Amino acid sequence: MLILSNEEIESFLTIDTCIEALEGAYRSWEKGTAINRPRTDLVMPSPTESGVYAFKSMEAGLYDPPIVAMRVNSDIIRWNQQGSRVIKTKIPSAPGDKYVGLVMLFSTVTGEPLAIFPDGVVQRMRVASSSALAARYLARPDASTLALFGSGWQAGSHLPAMCAVRPIKLVKVFSPTKANLEAFVKDLQPKVSAEVRAAENPEDAVRDADIIATTTNSLTRVIDPNWVKPGLHLTCVRVPELGDETIRRVDRLVIHAHQHAPENYVAGYGEKGIAAHDAIDIIRKGPAHAHEVKVEHPFWLEAPALKELVAGKVPGRQSAEETTCFLNNIGIGLQFAAVGAAVLQQAKAKGAGREIPTDWFLESVHP
Repeated sequence: MLILSNEEIESFLTIDTCIEALEGAYRSWEKGTAINRPRTDLVMPSPTESGVYAFKSMEAGLYDPPIVAMRVNSDIIRWNQQGSRVIKTKIPSAPGDKYVGLVMLFSTVTGEPLAIFPDGVVQRMRVASSSALAARYLARPDASTLALFGSGWQAGSHLPAMCAVRPIKLVKVFSPTKANLEAFVKDLQPKVSAEVRAAENPEDAVRDADIIATTTNSLTRVIDPNWVKPGLHLTCVRVPELGDETIRRVDRLVIHAHQHAPENYVAGYGEKGIAAHDAIDIIRKGPAHAHEVKVEHPFWLEAPALKELVAGKVPGRQSAEETTCFLNNIGIGLQFAAVGAAVLQQAKAKGAGREIPTDWFLESVHP
């Protein structure tokens, strides 16, 4: 069994490899040679932190390569009101002020565990690569200007990902925290051939943009619907970043997956899972009214999914004037199976990681 670190994975895993792996996996999923189990969240009070403890899990399996992946997160979470926005924050409460997120790979031939590694680098790259894969089918082929909202972890992968699928020459980045924005521009400029420039305000960022990508942690809208114009492509990490009015203005819409919200199992709120976009929606209701939380069936949920677009079941962009949009509405285990398989293959080829006896994880007792 192979153990890998985020640093090792980051040293060899490329955006191009991720995009290729995901494209094959989505095609397999559409034709029935891959399977995905939707995400569930288990939520409990945190005894040492203001906030909650959340255990998130998702799994998926591929026929080729014969691998199943399980991704788990063990998090301390807080929600804060910042002006009109609700900001969800994961707290690095593990020893050394660290987070806990893991991916495990299993063989569907022998059942044995193959690898375990942190989810951080794979997490950011699978999201960005999904956005870039959609842009390959939906953005104008000559798209050269990218407006990027956010200067955090996801922004750092979305910038090179978009540059990998379109001939981006100028990237204008907006973030409300000036110090973070300036540091981000300085860090990302050497990693792409495009010019990376700090935008003074949101309007400056979107001026003449061919692609707008939102990569913030905001649970409320950051995009003005009036910014939608002919030929534009929009993409997001969270649906609320765009908002319904913005989404309604596009001509062609594709969503990541048709699962709308995870099932939440909250301690003290009954034994049944409650569908909600975020556990805070349930907690605010209180135990007596938790099951009154209703996940609306938004109009955009009827849009085709990325797997249908990649498999050719639905068309991509049809004209230079169309406005297109990709909603990264929810993460799925299939992304970790696809990218995880690529990580394992490349790690073996490069001799990366540390091997430990697989027998440590096996047993002679009938489970």
